[in-house]
Amino acid sequence: MVGSLVCRVKNMQVINIGSGLNNHQRSMPPKIGAIITFKYYGLTSKGKPRFPVYLRVRK
Repeated sequence: MVGSLVCRVKNMQVINIGSGLNNHQRSMPPKIGAIITFKYYGLTSKGKPRFPVYLRVRK
């Protein structure tokens, strides 16, 4: 099981997304290279998404 997803956003920054994943998604995480959708609440002073929450894999 995974604790969080390590993701790269469009501006090439790396973020971790752990919120929003249920146990099934943690046991079968998205494949490496998959594009996901997440929501966030503003940006940090360094321009990273604040409190990212996983929503779904994009098709």
